[in-house]
This record gives sequence, structure tokens and C-alpha cells, in this order.
Amino acid sequence: MRRMRLLALSSLAVLVVAAGCGGGSSSSNSSGGPAGTIDKTPVTIVLWDMWSGREAQPFKDALKRFQVKYPWITIKEEVQPNPPNDTFDPNLVNAINGGNPPDVAMPFGPDYVGQWCAGGLWQDLAPYMKADGMTINDFAPAAITYTNVSGKQCALPSLTDAYGLYYNKDLLAKAGIAGPPKTMDELMADAKKLTVRNPDGTIKVAGFVPLNQWEELGPGDLANAWGAKWFDSSGKPQLAEDPGWAAAFMWQRQLIDWYGYDNIVKFFAANTNNEFNPSNAFENGKVAMTFDGEWRTAFIKGDKHPPLNYGTAPFPAASDHPEMYGPARVGGTIVGIPKGAKHPAQAWLLVKFLASDTTYLVQMANSVGNVPTTPASQSSPELNLPPQFDTFLHVWANPKSAFAPPTTPSGNGYANHLDNFEDAWQSGKISDADLHSQLATLDQQISNDLAQGAGP
Repeated sequence: MRRMRLLALSSLAVLVVAAGCGGGSSSSNSSGGPAGTIDKTPVTIVLWDMWSGREAQPFKDALKRFQVKYPWITIKEEVQPNPPNDTFDPNLVNAINGGNPPDVAMPFGPDYVGQWCAGGLWQDLAPYMKADGMTINDFAPAAITYTNVSGKQCALPSLTDAYGLYYNKDLLAKAGIAGPPKTMDELMADAKKLTVRNPDGTIKVAGFVPLNQWEELGPGDLANAWGAKWFDSSGKPQLAEDPGWAAAFMWQRQLIDWYGYDNIVKFFAANTNNEFNPSNAFENGKVAMTFDGEWRTAFIKGDKHPPLNYGTAPFPAASDHPEMYGPARVGGTIVGIPKGAKHPAQAWLLVKFLASDTTYLVQMANSVGNVPTTPASQSSPELNLPPQFDTFLHVWANPKSAFAPPTTPSGNGYANHLDNFEDAWQSGKISDADLHSQLATLDQQISNDLAQGAGP
């Protein structure tokens, strides 16, 4: 399940404002909510989710446990489109604004959880959690980075993604490399050793592809190796002031220049559409090391190709930031109750189940290869995942791991400016000498974006 979605902000922000000003109060305060008793009157609740393809049936199977536990509640599942036609967020806002939201919403990414919380579009779960003795501390510290905004706990994690380094053991051994790199200097050196070129100089095997949006890699993932932060303590963008960003961009430029920009772009174009099929470049030995999510372990197991001798490890850290070896970007499926839900009390029972039921989380983790999000599910003897998966369990549990780009009341659309910057930087349209001034311009663009949409 790929969750790296940096969507345009403007159109959704308008919808959020409209929905935030509308009515749509809950039509049912039946028992089962905060400090209530469970009402067993038969009821049907609507669930919006995005489980499709190879993940659809495992979810339906795991959901049967809820229906056994709460037989008076019938779930009407409405599966929403996945990328590239993903319309979950705007459709949800339209449904809320039109007074016909689902009872439970389960998007695959928390990109707009900030708007849901700040605009009151998702209900605050804190009263329900308190009544049932649940706290956000029942999850890893990273959970708070993408489920709580403006002091409102309007979402909970329900499985997640965690990221790290995949490496081809056979290719590393052939190149005389004993193990995965732990520093960015080692990653650079190993990438060069592992690269194989054709007679004409084009790339046959890439040691590591440093381009933005090569599968799951983003500029923030590289910058994280230097401990770079998006914002300062006052919420001001600081890409120009935090030296980690410039260090990451210079590291990237050095490796791109070594490959030759035209060469690495040609390799990118020939392989980038294979991320989610058996022709995946890493799975077929065309890339020796790659930054990817935990679900790749399930794809490697399920895709039909020769066995792959691979390992996983935390993504390397800068030599002067050893504390960054271990944490990484995390964040995946969230679940919450939209404003105007017709059956919020019963919806909470489903939210709680999807977020905390150990058997459900373990069953889904085993089936679709996502990180189970509670300590009980991670330590369950029923968890049956390959040894390479341990890396991602540790990344999720690391207190320095966090969702990125950080959630704000305006959403995460501001990160599109960084993507545009990256396109120019990678292609050489921004010189080394102009890097700082262009990063300062980027900070101003982000500030302007946030100011324009800073509060529905």
C-alpha cells in the first residue's frame, strides 16, 4: 500500500471551508459513545475505505471478526477509488457538506488530517477514548504526528507504513560489500561500486537511484538523514536555515552528476512505472539498493520471479548525525468519524476495532504486509512476517520517526512547492551557488501557502 500522496491544496481547501461552515450535526447519540451503554438495536453503518485489488479480500475477511463481535451492527462498505483516480478527500468533504457522510472514514494517508481536525470535519475521538480507557500512548510515539492536530485527536492509526533501505545481498557480495551502508557517505560509495554500465555508458544496474519520486523516495527522506526539520519552533518554514536540507541536496547532486543526469533520467523513465508489478526494478536486480516501504516484503513474496536474496536496514544517516540511523518517515491508514455521521456511537465501536483489535491488526499485517500499530499486535505470536520485516517494526517504534511532510491545519499541499524545487534542482536549473537563495524563496512560498489556507 503506497501512501506517498502530495496532492494540490487549493481546491480541497475551498471545499473544507465550505464544509466547516455547514451544519450536519450527529443525528444519533445512541449509547455506546462516551460514558454510554451499548445499544444493541440493529443498525447499518457506512464505511468508506480504499481496500482494493489484492488487498480487498483480506480486509473483508478480517472485518468479519467485527461483525461476529457486534452482530447487531451491519457494515455497508463503500470502496473509494485508488490513485491515480483517488478522490477520497474531496468526495468526503462533499459528502459532509451535503449532509450524507459515511459513519466511518478510512483513507490510506493522513495528508489532510490537519484540515479534518482543525475544521471540525472529523469528530474529536478524545471523549470516546477516555470512556473506554484508551489513550494515544497505546500506539507508538509517531502516531501523534499524524492523528492529532490543534489539540484534537480526530483520527487513530490502523496499520501503517514505515520506510527503510532494501538491498540485494547477492549484488553487494559480488561487489565486495560486507553489509548495508549505515552512513550517507557509505551509501554514496556503495552506490558507485554497485552500478553496472552498458558499453555505451548507459545504466544497466543502478546502485541507488537518488531522483525525487523514484518510487517512494522524496527529498524529505534524504534530508531526514541529517535530522533536517521543515519548521522551526514557531511554525516558520526553515529549509534555507536548517543546514541539513542543503547537505541533502548537495549529496543528491553529487550522485546525480556521477551517473550523468541524462543517464539516470533515462533509467528512471524506463523503470519507474514498474513499482507495483512483478517487473519492479529492485525485485529484478536492476537496482541494488532502494528506499521503500514495508509492503515490498509482501510484493517480493507474492510476485512471480526468481527468488530474491535481499535484506532490509534503516536508511543511512549522515556521519555527523548518527542519532538519525533508525528513525524514518512513517504514516499510513487512519480511521475516524466524520462530522454528521448518523450513527457515531456505533461508528466508534468500528473505529476502536480497526485501530486496536489485536487479531484484526495481526490478520491484516500477515495478509497485506503492513505494520501493525499496537504493541500487542507487534508482539503477538500469531504475527507471521519475514525476518526482513523487523526493520519496519523498529522504525515505527522509534521515538524520532514521524509523518512527513508535517500535518498542518491547511493540509500538506504546501509540499508540492518542494517537489517543484526538486525538479529544477535535479535538472541543474538551480546552481550550487543559488541553492540557499532558492531555498529561501521556497520557504516564502510555503509560508504564503499556509497563510492563505490557515484556518477553515
